[in-house]
Amino acid sequence: MTDSAVIVGAGVIGLAIAHRLARDGLAVTVVDAAGRGAAKASVHNAGWIVPIMSAPVPAPGMLGKALRWMARRDSPLYVRPSPRPEHVRFMIGMLRHCNRRAFECGVEALATLNARTLQLFDEYEKDGIRFEHHRAGQLLVFTTRHTMDEYRLATAPMERIGHIAVPLSGDELRDLEPALGKQVLAGLHCPQERHVDPASLVRSLEDRCRELGVRFLHESRVTGIRSSGRIVTSVFAGSHEVPGDLFVLAAGVHTGPLSRLAGHPLPVQPGKGYGFDDTSGSVTLRHSVYLGEAKVAVTPLADRLRFAGTMEFGSSDATIDRRRLRGIAGSAHAYLPDFPFEPQPRGWTGLRPMTPDGLPVIGPLPGKDNVLVASGHSMLGVTLAPATADLISAEVAGGRRRADAAGTALPFSPQRFTSRRGRTPAVG
Repeated sequence: MTDSAVIVGAGVIGLAIAHRLARDGLAVTVVDAAGRGAAKASVHNAGWIVPIMSAPVPAPGMLGKALRWMARRDSPLYVRPSPRPEHVRFMIGMLRHCNRRAFECGVEALATLNARTLQLFDEYEKDGIRFEHHRAGQLLVFTTRHTMDEYRLATAPMERIGHIAVPLSGDELRDLEPALGKQVLAGLHCPQERHVDPASLVRSLEDRCRELGVRFLHESRVTGIRSSGRIVTSVFAGSHEVPGDLFVLAAGVHTGPLSRLAGHPLPVQPGKGYGFDDTSGSVTLRHSVYLGEAKVAVTPLADRLRFAGTMEFGSSDATIDRRRLRGIAGSAHAYLPDFPFEPQPRGWTGLRPMTPDGLPVIGPLPGKDNVLVASGHSMLGVTLAPATADLISAEVAGGRRRADAAGTALPFSPQRFTSRRGRTPAVG
């Protein structure tokens, strides 16, 4: 019987799981290497709740785009050369998934996982979790109709879960958002999508978890795992040895090393994203806006406009490349001509946990009977947090709930990264 759970990671995924398991009646402890509120990728992101944009990063045509962008350090996608074997294996695995079949299977799996996303966020508010939450919808805007058609095709599978994308002309888009420039020729209006202030979501989730009796050990990095055969009995976190019946690895980009400590390393690698907040008031928006060709997210929050974008592989630190920030700012100015390109914005980075096939890793860790994994959500951590917690809760509950969730959970199983012999992690 599972009475207690130890969750490693106090980002949005770990907190969503802690909240759900505490509601289920478990005694929950959360351990995290950072201080409270310092979950980098969970607070440094666009804050979008966008089932309609839930798709794997590896996609048909990605290789050609990557090669064209390699010479531009300010491009939307950049692969930093690295000789590390795990980086090379990861990129090879990702390239193997840049095909139509893998992409379409991934989109369908994410559509199923997202079926209750909006309902689950509404339930957060009913449970007393208070965060900045906007329901204005989203615009995907493009400077070419060809790109719009590509995105329209990619978003079509989400119609079955109630998320639609309505094509609009440039003038129709400017009727909704006058700040858009004349070079915007077409776009998609996605009325069901939402956005939040991610920092307020993380803060409020932790507050509610504390009210439910969740114990937090911040500034407590996990350095060891004690096991008895297939059962983990405790983790060593900071100066503490923390026992439990169940352990959940939800530590974002640190999940790979943690899974190695547990005996089964998973191919979770960082993808660095960049962003900055503008408080000048030069541009006013009501919807969240995706600048299609530039792959930049623009989020209107209560006191600022947030810009986020780019994907950089091969970098695992918080160093800021100013050229990448300038690339985001330049794109913003191109689509939103009233946005000032200068002065250069003060920015931030966030390391997104990526997998070779672009799908999250959710479920039992092979080789251990009481260790679950919840990581690899790439740019969809906020969107998928409550749905991921739902899957983890069903796995812990067992019985009928686990059986009912099995079809949804299968594409995200960590088992997919195990070779046929069951000993060596596969890259894809």
